[in-house]
Amino acid sequence: MNKKIFHALFLAALVAMLLSAAVSITVFYFSYSDRVMGDLRAELSYLKIAYDDDPASVADASMTLGRRLTVIGPDGTVSYDSMASSDAMDNHLDRPEVQEAADRGFGEDRRQSGTLLSSYYYVAERMDDGTILRLAVSGESVLSFVMGMLLPMALLLLILLVFLSIAAARTAKAITDPINGIDLSNPENSPAYDELSPLLFRIAKQQALIRDQVEAAERKSREFAIITGNMSEGLAVIDGNARLLSVNRAAWMLFDAPEVKAGDSILAISREEAFSSIVENALAGRRDEAIVETKTRVLQIIASPVLEEGMAGGAVVIIIDITEKSEREKLRREFTANVSHELKTPLQSISGYAELLRNGGVSAENAVDFGNEIYSESQRLIALVHDIIRLSKLDENDVEDMTEPVSLADVAEDAADRLAKKARSMDVSIEVVRNDDGIIHGSEALLGEMVFNLLDNAIIYNRKGGKAIVTVSREGGDAVLSVKDTGIGIPESDQDRVFERFYRVDKSRSKATGGTGLGLSIVRHAAQFHHASIDLRSKLGAGTEITVRFPA
Repeated sequence: MNKKIFHALFLAALVAMLLSAAVSITVFYFSYSDRVMGDLRAELSYLKIAYDDDPASVADASMTLGRRLTVIGPDGTVSYDSMASSDAMDNHLDRPEVQEAADRGFGEDRRQSGTLLSSYYYVAERMDDGTILRLAVSGESVLSFVMGMLLPMALLLLILLVFLSIAAARTAKAITDPINGIDLSNPENSPAYDELSPLLFRIAKQQALIRDQVEAAERKSREFAIITGNMSEGLAVIDGNARLLSVNRAAWMLFDAPEVKAGDSILAISREEAFSSIVENALAGRRDEAIVETKTRVLQIIASPVLEEGMAGGAVVIIIDITEKSEREKLRREFTANVSHELKTPLQSISGYAELLRNGGVSAENAVDFGNEIYSESQRLIALVHDIIRLSKLDENDVEDMTEPVSLADVAEDAADRLAKKARSMDVSIEVVRNDDGIIHGSEALLGEMVFNLLDNAIIYNRKGGKAIVTVSREGGDAVLSVKDTGIGIPESDQDRVFERFYRVDKSRSKATGGTGLGLSIVRHAAQFHHASIDLRSKLGAGTEITVRFPA
């Protein structure tokens, strides 16, 4: 900007100086020409006086003046010329200045001389006797005088140009320095000249508006970053080239991929064929979704195009972790299948015995046995339905409020009393070790079912002559319930699955004793309801110990 102002000022001043010089020379030239003509008139008047006194003296007088004198007769013949032979000269009556002098008494002209081939200034005057005196001076003398002025004028212009360049540089600096020194943060306080005040005021107003807009944009950006950063779903916004414009942390963590950032390709998140396919479809303008299974998760991918004037300019990709939902759906299907199977077996038995009784194909002494079988299977059905209903309530958290202090030791002793007859029938002894009352806040009915199921399993999967020991104690403020048996134990491969619904380690023994396969599942739900942890330790052939720890 400084250079532009300097060049503009320098060029403008240079043009002005050159124009001024040209005008001055032109004016001086014509002014000097007028002055020469004036001098010629004055000199001619002197010659007229001399001619009137002595016509022969004008020749000497003209030599003194240094002018060209021509004496022309009334008929136009040249009788004398100071610079040429009069004999060789043409008739001058046709000369403009001679004609004008003959007609009016005085005439003048400026033209090329036909005799001397040079530019001349002419003045002519008619004498009393009709003779015309003409004085002339060469135009070259005038031009030479003017040209002689050019050298000093050029030197003067050169000096002026030096001063002009210095002045232009300083002026440009004086103009640009205040502008360059404007504080854009506070332009109204900048020490600029008055002419800039309206501009600075507008800049300040615009700055305030831009500042507000930037702050609003940054605030929205922070809010968006906070929202997307805390989303459990992955969110990625891409351009038409599948480059990430925005991506949150969950997007690449759900795929267990390395960290990605804006500018990377979205395929850096995952190169699964299904993932690539829905991204391509979205960029082609079609909404698409798919289920992608990774090593650790099941993910639902939804990609929607971002349309600009009917064309897809990018896409928004949402990644949802549906692992838990998928597992629940799988468990629901398994549960439905298992319930159907568990209900079908006793119902078939009941149906078969009932059909035999109806057809009369059973003797009186066997009818009692058949009735016992029907009763046993119906009780199994009732227990199964009861456990299913209980699990359903636990799934829905539809249990009693935890507002009641409950003694785990009392609950354990009550469960031992209820199962004493069953234990004796299976030759298993029950022992309750009461090291602490184990007072906690919770649902007494739910805790009773938990202890009952644990102790029931300890009896069912025990050996003849074995023991089932229930211990209630307190460790570090936590109430601890432990149920230990000396039974068959659980294989290590099955220990992670025994709390699943309908899962049995020894199916034949469980069915023989009327087990539903839901007992430990109820135990797990009850522990979760009371925020308790479960620890299982078992060795095949040496027994099992399940410990439930209730936090203080």
